[in-house]
Amino acid sequence: MNSVIYWGDVFHVRHRPKHHAFNYKFQQWCIDLSELDDVHRLSRWMSCKGFAPLWFRRKDYLKDEEGTLHQAALKKMSSLAGKTLTGHVFFVGNIRTFGIFFSPVNFYFLQQETGEFTYMLAEVSNTPWLQRHYYLVDLSEDSPKTTKQFHVSPFNPMDMTYHWEITPPNESLKIILSAHQENKDFVAGMKLNRQPLNRSAIYRVLRTTPFMAIKIIGGIYWQALKLFIKRVPFYGNPGS
Repeated sequence: MNSVIYWGDVFHVRHRPKHHAFNYKFQQWCIDLSELDDVHRLSRWMSCKGFAPLWFRRKDYLKDEEGTLHQAALKKMSSLAGKTLTGHVFFVGNIRTFGIFFSPVNFYFLQQETGEFTYMLAEVSNTPWLQRHYYLVDLSEDSPKTTKQFHVSPFNPMDMTYHWEITPPNESLKIILSAHQENKDFVAGMKLNRQPLNRSAIYRVLRTTPFMAIKIIGGIYWQALKLFIKRVPFYGNPGS
């Protein structure tokens, strides 16, 4: 299968107005959306069709688009690109664990028949408002940039530009986002290595990170408390 699982680290580094950094061990699913039936058959512990301890649930992603997730991702990417896009779509993100779901960002990589990845769609949600926004990154650009259009962290202002550094899914996967005003103020990213998606990998997830959503939510609020104690300026959500 093309579908795999990635293990590695996720990190945040805040340079201004006060330094703050953290790093966690991390795991992400990478699923070729044309292989959902094959993934579903891997283990009774994992499902793409109904409840299971590990559940890839269509309704958790691209909720405003109809059809299969593959169709929805192509439609959203085409809309943002202003042209019709085709190809294979790879999902990278979190799935439900024991019915619990939380994912600050999901990624969708578009691959052509040549094997080249041409676009990445980032589906971003914010806590605790649970709103969603989509950024499309053209992977043919040397140093892709997007203007910040969506409030996520209450410790970052809106007038920022995002600089992307992306290594599409292969033996490794790297996604780094730098947020700039006049200078680089904040960096978040993940650096992951590929492992086969099989029964052994599924059991490893169940043993080591059975409640990924709770781990992520707890980490977000724990780090927010530290920033509050450091008196980092707080910015309200202009869209709430």
